[in-house]
Amino acid sequence: MTNTSDLEQQARSQAAGLGRKAKAAVAGKLREATDAAQSQAAQEVEATADAADAAASAFSPGSVQAQAASMVAGHLEDAAHRVRTLDIEQTVEDVSAFARRNPLLFLSAAALAGFAATRFLKAHDPDPEASTGAVRNPAPAHEGGGNGVS
Repeated sequence: MTNTSDLEQQARSQAAGLGRKAKAAVAGKLREATDAAQSQAAQEVEATADAADAAASAFSPGSVQAQAASMVAGHLEDAAHRVRTLDIEQTVEDVSAFARRNPLLFLSAAALAGFAATRFLKAHDPDPEASTGAVRNPAPAHEGGGNGVS
């Protein structure tokens, strides 16, 4: 009977070891993907800041438009810096704690963010039919005298 319990103990130990290795591998891949997404988001925000800065220089110096564009560019540069230095794990913990304390507010904010993201993506899709693969079907041409009878 001791052989069976020894084998069982060894099997459990090996399974636990494999589980820890798998968890570490998944956590590593997840961290890599998160870091890549974080870097990409920061680059996008920086590119937008650069565009706002370029827009500011297109206006006459000291004009209200130039000041507004410069202010937007500055805020976007700050946001890009915050995105780059953001601790994702701490942010997830903070959001989770907020969601537990205020579930209705969290769900409302999530729904609003989803709606806004959908509207933003639809607004930036130059040809929605091209992205869905839909083919435009022109109205059939009728031949003949126009009375519908051939």
